[in-house]
Amino acid sequence: MFEPIFIKSFFIIIVVLFLIGMFAPMVIIKKKGLDPHGIHEGASLLTRLTPITIFSWLIYIILFIINDSIILHFLAFEFLVLDFFIYSGIVIIFLGLILDIWGTAALGTNFRFELPKEETTLITTGIYRLMRNPIVMGVYLLIAGSFLIIPTTISLILLIANIITFDSKVKDEGKFLAKRFGKKFEKYSKKVGRYLPFSIIKN
Repeated sequence: MFEPIFIKSFFIIIVVLFLIGMFAPMVIIKKKGLDPHGIHEGASLLTRLTPITIFSWLIYIILFIINDSIILHFLAFEFLVLDFFIYSGIVIIFLGLILDIWGTAALGTNFRFELPKEETTLITTGIYRLMRNPIVMGVYLLIAGSFLIIPTTISLILLIANIITFDSKVKDEGKFLAKRFGKKFEKYSKKVGRYLPFSIIKN
């Protein structure tokens, strides 16, 4: 059985890497004289909730690090408290981080937290040859992995909430890109899957 200190140390590393991955692009884009936040005009209510759902997950993980007994009080899936699921959760979280970092790096100065108001380029190379939304897929994996390591009711609620809000964000961004890039994006979206390689899911 994993020692609590090991799991807490692992999550400390994940939180630090997550925050670096979130703020580093912001600093780089600002230095280029661009707005890293973007705009959310036309975004649905669910899409606007994405900052709340992702930060709720982050706060939840930090609370677990500070005092895991409070969080584990909500343990509802005791059958998942096995080393196998913890190992799986760790691997899944690392895959999520890789996707987030790879996806963000591939976008470069095209990266925005919301929709870009400046002119941007449609990136279809690198990881974007395999999936249209690697960053969001990375978020899903991060939170799914967290659920496997901390299988509580709250973990499950946060997983479902983030999937719902980020999927709405992906759909809104798809509409925006279709409007901005027209047939180029339409051709790309038919060839490459939303979250998985086109050979598995095309849309």
